[in-house]
Amino acid sequence: MVTNINLAAPENEKKTMLTGKAALVLSILLVLLTLFVFGAVSYFKNSYSVQAAQAESDINKEKAIMSGKTYSELFDFQERLTLLDGVLGNHSYWDSFLKNFSQYIIPDVHLTGLTFNDKDKTLNIKGIASNFEVLSREIILLKSYPGADSIEFKNASESTQSGDGQSGVSFELNIKTNPSVLKK
Repeated sequence: MVTNINLAAPENEKKTMLTGKAALVLSILLVLLTLFVFGAVSYFKNSYSVQAAQAESDINKEKAIMSGKTYSELFDFQERLTLLDGVLGNHSYWDSFLKNFSQYIIPDVHLTGLTFNDKDKTLNIKGIASNFEVLSREIILLKSYPGADSIEFKNASESTQSGDGQSGVSFELNIKTNPSVLKK
């Protein structure tokens, strides 16, 4: 024989039963509550969709303005102004840097190229020295430059007549610069 034990509701306790009218009123209240919740959700959904449509319309209007010729010209002009501001702001810095650096160039050495790689903090120098002795003196002088951490000699070759009418030793050097020298 198997006995089921119901611990949640003892059998000797009297259960309340709903009468017909009470069940009808409770059913009507539940239906009204369901309709109210459905109506509230529908109302908020519709109001949100109107706001979303308005926002989408505003976004499309702005995109149309941004894709127009006038906006492109203004944007291009603003970019040019920003670049010009950067050039003017850095001009005095680079001017003083080059004046200081030029003290370490021997008069018999003519630079044909001078570039700075901001990522690697290296200064690439291309030039023509009158002979190998002048080139070696230039390298020794550049080693004493306070902004140089290291100097890498790339190549040198004797040239008889270059494109700018000079003859001598063409060379290329990379100078790894000290970051403290480049601070503005």
